[in-house]
Amino acid sequence: MLTDDPGTPDYRHWEINFALVTQHSRDGTRSSDLPLLDINYGATERLQIKYEIPWVIAGEPGQSSRAGLGNSNFGLKWRFFDDAADGGLAISTFPQLEFNNPTSSRRRGLVDSGSTLLLPVEVQGKLGGLEWNAELGRNFAAQGDDDWIYGLVLGREINERLELMVELHGEGHFSRTADEWVANVGARVKLTPHETLLVSAGRSVNHLHGAELTFIGYLGLQTTF
Repeated sequence: MLTDDPGTPDYRHWEINFALVTQHSRDGTRSSDLPLLDINYGATERLQIKYEIPWVIAGEPGQSSRAGLGNSNFGLKWRFFDDAADGGLAISTFPQLEFNNPTSSRRRGLVDSGSTLLLPVEVQGKLGGLEWNAELGRNFAAQGDDDWIYGLVLGREINERLELMVELHGEGHFSRTADEWVANVGARVKLTPHETLLVSAGRSVNHLHGAELTFIGYLGLQTTF
């Protein structure tokens, strides 16, 4: 899902996500991360180190597709409060720095110029048979405008192998007409003790003058060891 949660990999364990992410907008632009490599390590029981990098394929109406290396994303998630075992809340912060790689991707319009620093807070809890998590963060851009991200996810375990989720995620300045709000549905399917299938699909729920998403999809395999 687009909204993150306070969960971290087990201490001294790896969590690697190998995924396809695709986005299509009403104005005809399209972009896919094929693949997206997301590597995470449990440095302590509550501290996660993350590195993420995609191979980007993008195109506009009437033009051939372009492909190249996307931006790198380095992050540290710290779950500084955890009362989840007693039915309470878990709270984390997850600073992430996204930056250009020394390739031609920026010049060719595959990635935005400059770096961004995201400073979010994630909260997770339970409500009856539902598990919820929320995220709020400020995105600071070296070039362009700063903005906010915010989101809420509700999930329910159907059985020991299947969890279903719904999400509402926003990005912008808390404006009903200018922010992009994306509604998502997703699932986690436990394939083996160490492998999980991750899938989600969604679209914008408000009008952004042709730039709103008509489809966003994620298909990934998560491996832990």
